[in-house]
Amino acid sequence: MTLIFWSEWVAGWVTILQSWQTAHVALPFSLVILEPLLVFAVVGITEELLARGYQLRNLAEGFHFSQWGARNAVIAAWLVSSLFFGLLHVSNPHSSWHSTLALMLVGIFFGLGFVLTGELAIPIGLHITWNFFQGSVFGFPVSGRDFGNITVLAIRQTGPELWTGGAFGPEAGLLGLMATAIGCCAILLWVRWQYGKVTLCTALAHYVRQS
Repeated sequence: MTLIFWSEWVAGWVTILQSWQTAHVALPFSLVILEPLLVFAVVGITEELLARGYQLRNLAEGFHFSQWGARNAVIAAWLVSSLFFGLLHVSNPHSSWHSTLALMLVGIFFGLGFVLTGELAIPIGLHITWNFFQGSVFGFPVSGRDFGNITVLAIRQTGPELWTGGAFGPEAGLLGLMATAIGCCAILLWVRWQYGKVTLCTALAHYVRQS
């Protein structure tokens, strides 16, 4: 998200209007900023529990046919759950077909760490920080919603919507697409460094009966 902001600022598409904006609340910024941080934490945790922790895992178990194998089941579940993730935001303000498609790609980005490690920490952490820095640090719209009343940088955004995502936010623009691609590469490198190899967590496709 920092790279997106820097790219738009260098291109002249972002003008910084104010810093440490508190929506005229008579409280220190360090306290006011806790409200959107809490909101984004709740959103990130609940959406990841739904899209990755529940949907992806259940789909992987359901797709685990003998002729498919566990690997293909995990891949199919990853893609389908990312489709659902994009559709989850179809009713957001300023939504369009390309913003929905872009969020499906973001879903692939968020889900990558999960399908490689089986741990929800990576998608939850990515989701929270992506939204928080997008809306409450750099003042961009977050999936069509304006969180710029409390933000480190209050901005005015111009430039071509194809690149910036316009009123929907950076996810719907080409800069956002490039950022998700870089993010995927960073996840692959981190998993390689942390686990010594990059491979799908096929255990996600194996149903474990709860006693």
